[in-house]
Amino acid sequence: MLKKIKRVYLTLLHERTGKTIHYNAGLKVDKPTQLIIAKYEDCSGYYLLHIDKEGKEMTDTYHETIEDALEQADFEFGVQPEEWEEE
Repeated sequence: MLKKIKRVYLTLLHERTGKTIHYNAGLKVDKPTQLIIAKYEDCSGYYLLHIDKEGKEMTDTYHETIEDALEQADFEFGVQPEEWEEE
């Protein structure tokens, strides 16, 4: 079971940094409308989920810690730690 931990809605202030490119089924994915940090019960790490405007997962990245996932969001979109909402 997937437990959502944190969420941030991306705004015009959160432009892609261009440091990463995500693909799904071989196609480059659009900018997500939100990011979610989540954890599976049977997994020690955390996932940074890229969510589209319909609320569907577009892609994800795996991270050993929540801090690593937060750093990835900053690296990709300039999201600051204080912008995240608790789930």
